[in-house]
Amino acid sequence: MPAAAPHFLQRRAVEFHETDGAGLVHFTNIFRWMEGAELAYLQELDIPVLACESAKSSGWPRVAVSAKFVAPLRFGDQVETRLWVGKIGKSSVTYRLEIWRVNGRGAPVLSATGIITAVYVTRLKGKLGSAPIPAAIKKKLK
Repeated sequence: MPAAAPHFLQRRAVEFHETDGAGLVHFTNIFRWMEGAELAYLQELDIPVLACESAKSSGWPRVAVSAKFVAPLRFGDQVETRLWVGKIGKSSVTYRLEIWRVNGRGAPVLSATGIITAVYVTRLKGKLGSAPIPAAIKKKLK
């Protein structure tokens, strides 16, 4: 677990439709929650997730995503997704995430860890490609 406080926290309850036939959270939802925390963090910093202008657009497609599942989650569990900004490269940013069960009964339980690497891209004259992260955005991410 990272020693520093997370850069962003997001809380939610596990919904019934997110569980499988055994009553456990289906693994795909962990990826959705990780992406949801990333997008909410960017929005909190007022960093456009997708910018579409007439001549130029930009976005943050993911180039790598991974997760490790540690403990099960069930319908009704309270979940906290914790996000840390890891490495900021010339055109990419890597986030480290942890998903905790925080039901208020005893200590929180680590349920999953994950990593997302996103690349800043722009589209000029119809051509999409990676681009250096603008200095103003880098400053906000740090």
